[in-house]
Amino acid sequence: MTRYLYNKSLIKRKVFVFDFLSVCFTLWVFYLFLFVGVPFETDLLLENPIWVRIAVLFTFIREFSEVKLNYKRTVLNPAQLFVASFLLIILLGTFLLMLPKATHEGISFIDALFTSTSAVCVTGLIVVDTGSYFTEFGQIILMFLIQIGGLGILTFASYFGYFFKGGSTYENQLALTDITSSKTIGEVFSTLKYIILITFSIELVSGILIYSSLNADHFPSQYERIFFSVFHAISAFCNAGFSTLPNSLYESDFKFNYMLQLTVIGTFVLGGLGFPIVANTINYLKYRVRKLFSFGKNRWGYRPWILNLNSRITLITTFSITAVAFVGFYLLEYNNALS
Repeated sequence: MTRYLYNKSLIKRKVFVFDFLSVCFTLWVFYLFLFVGVPFETDLLLENPIWVRIAVLFTFIREFSEVKLNYKRTVLNPAQLFVASFLLIILLGTFLLMLPKATHEGISFIDALFTSTSAVCVTGLIVVDTGSYFTEFGQIILMFLIQIGGLGILTFASYFGYFFKGGSTYENQLALTDITSSKTIGEVFSTLKYIILITFSIELVSGILIYSSLNADHFPSQYERIFFSVFHAISAFCNAGFSTLPNSLYESDFKFNYMLQLTVIGTFVLGGLGFPIVANTINYLKYRVRKLFSFGKNRWGYRPWILNLNSRITLITTFSITAVAFVGFYLLEYNNALS
């Protein structure tokens, strides 16, 4: 509130709605607690950290978006800046994983660096068990490192900065055009918005499917079941390969949960194809649905080249290699691992 009283011109920005709702919610909670007498338990607010973590997450996005990215003054070109952003988030993730609350018994710098690098670069290699070595706080750090690594820190910073501040410099748009491979400068932020929308939508659907496939008896609380679903949805879409289970999906309570495994497979494929292919495939599916419900004379007429050549080559190659590997693995391991 003080920020807006000090500078009234900030009210014109889109973030005003976000801040206004945040302040109203906070004041409403205080009103219920102080004047209405709703018995809020202090221990519940402090020891049940889900609300605190949600608040910290939104505050981080809100404040991080205020950071001004001025590509014009940097000595790095967009490609170098993109690589530098990964090195920065890897180092930041390393020190976050070394925090006392992130692990049960502490972790060395080299192990934290390896784990952070593996998470940001979504390789899935680990030197310590994710589920038993890291605390819930540490697993949340890993989840965000995976998500930022899968999308790119500049994608997050640039889009949310544009969304909250309502504009961007010409130099920023030029640099982001190079980073996102946009065809024109004008569509760079619509591309960023589409990337984030598709990513979060697929992860949301994947998380819901994973959640619905889980047995509630395998989780001490509803929160842990939700966290498991979110973590594995993000890990799968970003092709990270991280799991909170000691034996990954081969854990005894999960290895015959084929709905879970099929959901992870589908999410892996969508994430591995890459945004341009997924976006083009979605447009093609939209066209097919419209065509299916079109009863006009053009139903079986001219078909535009919606699925472009790059998408066709990628899809055919991906599913061909997968089919060959499936048959080969089935034949070679039928009497060995699969037995």
